Amino acid sequence: MSVLQPKNESQRWVSLFLVAMGIFVGMIIFLAVIPSWWLYFADATLKWTDNFTLPLGIRKIVLSKQVIRDIIVVIWYGVVLLAAGRLIGIWNKRTPKVLAPDESKREATGGYK
Repeated sequence: MSVLQPKNESQRWVSLFLVAMGIFVGMIIFLAVIPSWWLYFADATLKWTDNFTLPLGIRKIVLSKQVIRDIIVVIWYGVVLLAAGRLIGIWNKRTPKVLAPDESKREATGGYK
């Protein structure tokens, strides 16, 4: 069975199922396992339980290191979701639909005109 070029409809469904399972596993890893590992690592290994002071001349900003830890996770989620959206856009544009030379574009139907 070829996953890249399915020969019939059943092979196509199997390949789509395998791709969907791969995407699901990737989502679990990138959106659950890695952020969870970072939170445990920051608390247990780095011991980020105290405050972080950022001097700004006459003023100081005091943040809990746990807030910084959580901001890193939020940035991670943003990067992963933007990368996923970009990959989906690239995947959708890989084979543009082109009309045959003798075929005309159909009139749009449905919806509000």
